[in-house]
Amino acid sequence: MARISRSFAQILPRFAGRGEFKLIEAGFETAANAINQAARQGQVDAVVAAGLNGAYLRRHVSVPVVQVKIIGFEVMNALSTARRISPRVALLGQAGQYPELETFLNTFSLDIPVRTYQDPDDALAQVQALKGEGIEVIVGSGLLVDYAERIGLMGVLVYSPATIGACIEDAIEITRLQRIESGRREYLNAVLANLDEGVAAVDASGRIQALNPAVERLLGIRASGMAGRRLEEVSPALSLDEVLRSGKREAESVHRLAGKMVVVNRIPLATGAGLSGAVLTLQEAGAIHRADRNLRTRARMRAHAVRYTLDDLFGTAPPVEKVRMLGRRYARVDSTVLIGGESGTGKEVLAQGIHQASARHSFPFIAVNCAAFPESLLESELFGYEDGAFSGARRGGKPGLFESAHNGTLFLDEVGDMPAALQIRLLRVLQERQVTPVGGSEAVPVNVRIIAATHRDLAAMVAAGDFRQDLFFRLNILRIDMPTLRERRQDIWPLAQRLYLRIQENLGLQPLRPLSPAAQAALMAYAWPGNIRELENVLERLAVYLVEMPGDLSGAQMRRIVGDVAPELAGGAPVETRAESLADTSRRHDAAHIRAVLARCGGNRQEACAMLGISPTTLWRRLRQSR
Repeated sequence: MARISRSFAQILPRFAGRGEFKLIEAGFETAANAINQAARQGQVDAVVAAGLNGAYLRRHVSVPVVQVKIIGFEVMNALSTARRISPRVALLGQAGQYPELETFLNTFSLDIPVRTYQDPDDALAQVQALKGEGIEVIVGSGLLVDYAERIGLMGVLVYSPATIGACIEDAIEITRLQRIESGRREYLNAVLANLDEGVAAVDASGRIQALNPAVERLLGIRASGMAGRRLEEVSPALSLDEVLRSGKREAESVHRLAGKMVVVNRIPLATGAGLSGAVLTLQEAGAIHRADRNLRTRARMRAHAVRYTLDDLFGTAPPVEKVRMLGRRYARVDSTVLIGGESGTGKEVLAQGIHQASARHSFPFIAVNCAAFPESLLESELFGYEDGAFSGARRGGKPGLFESAHNGTLFLDEVGDMPAALQIRLLRVLQERQVTPVGGSEAVPVNVRIIAATHRDLAAMVAAGDFRQDLFFRLNILRIDMPTLRERRQDIWPLAQRLYLRIQENLGLQPLRPLSPAAQAALMAYAWPGNIRELENVLERLAVYLVEMPGDLSGAQMRRIVGDVAPELAGGAPVETRAESLADTSRRHDAAHIRAVLARCGGNRQEACAMLGISPTTLWRRLRQSR
C-alpha cells in the first residue's frame, strides 16, 4: 500500500483546514478493524480507498466509503507513461474494470497484455506470471504496484492526483451532509423527547421505527427493544393496520390505556412512491380538559366587564328613544354596527347594551380603545402573536383580542384613530373572518361581531384621505348616532338627579341627599361639550363639596356653591349659542395654528402638512372652514 499511501500524503496538504485526515497504513481486515473502532469512538465520518481494498472496506465498515474510480483517460495516460519506461507493459485490474480498453487497444493495434484478478493472492500470482513472460512495467492499483516493485518490476499507478483529490472532495461533502442530517435527527429526537404528546411511527409493514418517552409514560412500557416489533403486539388497541390499508386519517378516537383515557390520532405517511408508514399520536384526555379550562379562563380574564343594558340609556327625549329602538333591532342580527357621536355621549354603554340583548350575550364582550396604544402594540393586541414573533414576546405567544372575543362581540372604540397600516389588516379580517397572528403563517377562523365607535366624522376623513373608504363601507353597515346633551335638553335635569344619587353611593357618602333644585338653572343653561362624562364630573365635585354642608341651604347659597365648584356653569349662555361658540372657537384656534405653521414654512403647504401630520386636503378644508 506504500505507493497509494504516498499519493494520498502528497495530496492531503491541499485540504488542510477542511477536516482531519488520517492515513491507515494497512488494508483489508486490519484496516476495517481500525476504522470500525475509530467510528465507535466518533473519530471517523468517511473513508477514501481504492481497488480491492476499497471494495472490501465497503462491505466491512460502518461508515461511508468513497472508492477511487478509474476513468478511461487516466488508463491511457498511465499506459503512455509506462511505455516511455519500457515497451514491455502489462495492465492489471479487477474483472470488468476497463470495459473500453480492449476496443481501444485493437483500434490502435497496441500489443499490451490485460489481465484480471479476483483477490490479493490472485493479484500477486498474476504479477509473478507476467514477470515470467518478460513484462517489465505493471500498470494498476496501489496493491499491484507494490507487488510489482517487491519482485523487481516497475510500477505505474493508474490513479491520477486529480482523481484522488476529487474523491477526497466527495468524502468531505458526504461528511458535511451527514453532519447536517445528524443535526436534524438530533433536533427531531429532542423535539419528540420533550413533547407531552405521545408519538409512535411505523413503517409500511407496521413495524415500529420510533417511540418517544411520552408513549412509554402513557403505556407504561420501555421503548428500548421495541424497534422492529409490530405496534399491535405492544398494544392491540393502537394498531395502525387499518390506516396503512386505507391510507385514510383517523382523528380523535378515544381509548382507555393503562387506566388512562387518551385521545388517539392515526395519520398515514405518503410519499411519491406511495404509503411509506404511519404516525400515531396520544394525548391524555385530562390534558385536553386542562387546556380547555385554561382557554376559557383566559377568555374570561380578557373579557371586558359587561355592566350595562339598553335600559341603562336613560332618558325620554325622542333621540334617546330612537337609539334604544335601533339598539334592540340591531341586536337581533350579527351585522357590524358603527356608533357615532361626541365624546361622553355613552357609545360604550350602547355597545354593551346591544351585546347583552343579542344571542351572543353569554360569550365575551371585549373592548379596546384604538387610540390608546401605539401601532405596534395595538397590532399584537388585536391579532395576537406567535412565540418569538418579536423581542420581548411572551413565551408560547399570546392570542389576540379577536380570538379572545370568539363567538362574542369586539368593541373597537375610537376606530377613527386606528393607524393606516392596521386599517388594512382590520379590513382583511372583516372580509375573511379569520386572523393571522403577528409572526404566524396560519390563519385562525374567528366568529366575532364587530361594534365600532368614533367621535370623528369618518366620511370627512375618507374624503380627506385620512381613513380607508373600503373599511368605512365595511364598518358603516348599521349606523347609530348618539345624541348630545344639547340635543336632549329635557333629559339633563332628571339624568343629573339620577347620577347624583349614584355618585354618592359609589363614594360611600352618607346620608344620601337629592340634588338641590337650585342647581337646575345652571345645569340646564350650560352647553355640556363633554356630554354625560362632563356632567358626571361636575356632579361628583358637588357631592364631595357638599358632604359636610347643612342640608337646608338656601337657593342663593346653592347657586354660589355651584359657581365656586363649577365656574364653567356660572352665567352659562343658552345651549344653542354656547355650542356654536365652542365650535367656532375650536375652528379659529385650529386655523390660527395652521397659519402659524405655514408662516414658519414660508408658505410651503407640503412642508406644513408634514409638520402638522395632515393631508393637503385636510389643511385646505380647515382653513376654508375658519373663514
